[in-house]
Amino acid sequence: MAKKEENEFSAARKKRRFKIAMLRTKKFIGAVLAFAIICCAVFLFVKEDIAGIIGDRIAAASSSGASMPVEIAGTSVKDMFSIGDNVGVLTDGNAVLYAKNGKRLLSYTHGMTDPVIKAAGRRFLLYDRGGTKLVVRMRDKVLFEKEFEYKIISANISSDGWITVVTAAQRYASQLHVWNSSYDEEIFTWSSSAEYIICSTADSKSKTVAAATLSANASGQMVTTVHIFTTEAAVEIGKKDFSGEAAVSIEYNANGNIKLICDSMAAVLDRSANVLGRFDFDRRLISCVNVPGSFGMALIFDRYTEARATDVTFIGNRGEELKTVSLSGKFLCANGNSSGTALYCDGVVSVFDYSGNKTATLSSEQDALLILLTKENVFAVTRDEICEIKK
Repeated sequence: MAKKEENEFSAARKKRRFKIAMLRTKKFIGAVLAFAIICCAVFLFVKEDIAGIIGDRIAAASSSGASMPVEIAGTSVKDMFSIGDNVGVLTDGNAVLYAKNGKRLLSYTHGMTDPVIKAAGRRFLLYDRGGTKLVVRMRDKVLFEKEFEYKIISANISSDGWITVVTAAQRYASQLHVWNSSYDEEIFTWSSSAEYIICSTADSKSKTVAAATLSANASGQMVTTVHIFTTEAAVEIGKKDFSGEAAVSIEYNANGNIKLICDSMAAVLDRSANVLGRFDFDRRLISCVNVPGSFGMALIFDRYTEARATDVTFIGNRGEELKTVSLSGKFLCANGNSSGTALYCDGVVSVFDYSGNKTATLSSEQDALLILLTKENVFAVTRDEICEIKK
């Protein structure tokens, strides 16, 4: 009898232990799932910039201004830019940011003679080409401001907020300056005595900087050289010459490789300056789209005089030609973002992804001087207003 009671007692104890173990397991799984949900929420919050979107909507709701289109008569617009899905215009006196409903979010007086603007994420870099002033800011605050000793030749901002600035120098042909996204101090400087730095870009993930320079060889031929440096050790880790070429644009793609466009070729290089792929052309390049963080490039060629058309060649992430399309009419302007590019030819806007597939065709009632491709919309600056171009 005692043995039977002992067996029943043991069974009850095992059953109770099993219940406790299952309860603990459920709690552990619940904690893991909660942690995963929190991590995903934080990731999406940062990636999709929910805080910035909410802030913009609050600012738009509390701002004055009419809906789109926005009148700009009497204002000289030099460029367009986007912050999220907001529409920015650079004029000869101000950088102005509008919500897509037309509400004014920012009007920043820059006081520059020849202003140039570059936007990435929720930041934009504004500098005075040929002057000495540079500022990096967001909609609601200034992040970095500097007066350089020598004239600014060019500047750029990466998708993560790193900036590169090329200036003149006293004893050198030009000088490259680099700051990371905190802008606490200059993290890298490079001076070139015999080469003129044309354009530059930085990659925060690999902590590398790429600069395209222009010089002449012994026979007098132009040479573009791509220099790649690591900012951690201030050491050159790659170098590649391209004879007979003049650099037009240089950016990093999403893989950390370097996209280079010159006047007669486009190439993709790895961080050791090995050429992964190259596309040569003998047509007249009239414009290009080379967005930081995007995989592709778009090269725009003029064929209007002989064919009343514009050709666009899309280059892949290894420098290969993916597709060439022909657009009817004369090319007037283009704009791109990380997912595609928009081109305006004789009243029609054509939107493509970087594989060369057309994703939208839109008609503009007024002639567009500039266009802007945001995440969801296409906007244009005409002679009188900023407007959305609808399907």
